[in-house]
Amino acid sequence: MSERFYILGHRGAAGEYLENSMQGFAHALDIGVDMIELDIREHGSELWVFHDAALDRVTDASGSFAALTDPGAIHLSNGEPLPTLKAVLDMAWGRVPLNIEIKTIEQPALLLELLARYPRPEARAGLPWILLSSFNHRVLVELRELGSEWPLAPIDSGIPVDVELEIETLAPASWHFDNEYLDFELVAQLRDRGVPSLVFTVNDVERARELKRRGVAGVFTDLPSKLMRID
Repeated sequence: MSERFYILGHRGAAGEYLENSMQGFAHALDIGVDMIELDIREHGSELWVFHDAALDRVTDASGSFAALTDPGAIHLSNGEPLPTLKAVLDMAWGRVPLNIEIKTIEQPALLLELLARYPRPEARAGLPWILLSSFNHRVLVELRELGSEWPLAPIDSGIPVDVELEIETLAPASWHFDNEYLDFELVAQLRDRGVPSLVFTVNDVERARELKRRGVAGVFTDLPSKLMRID
């Protein structure tokens, strides 16, 4: 990554349009975010863009996502059908980088097979076109073992136990940390190893400026229209 400070639209632009919706992704694309972050869950050998394990908060259905017969039959609370990852890739491929956060997946090869259907975008400076991340570091290891050509990024809500081992195992393109538990010494340690830190979820301009000043490479935000104005 370059030295610029990145603004990543969290779940599209979750504070401006419904999270993980095509409307929100289109908005994030229109305002020129540096990267769009989204969440995926596997169901029936299809990859769906959805964050929660439960349906109630942002759909017209109730119960659990895993118990659905057909995710394509339900709608988000803005009236859109539940989007597939393919639909988002079709819209955004080569136009804006995507951070695909893996929530649940039984067959990681499905993700690599889907991405392989698209032409490889031209190399670019800064953020990679596709960044695969997860709190489940084991799935990242599996992706690495499957020969993923796409960069990987572990996510942590706290302080990782063995940073050196994970760097050796994953060769991470970046490391993603919870704003509440951020350790600036670790940010500096990773920076020295060539691994930039990205922080979630930051909606305050002054906090974003502080993070920028202290060596963080960028932030995930629900309010990209607001944070894109920071200097």
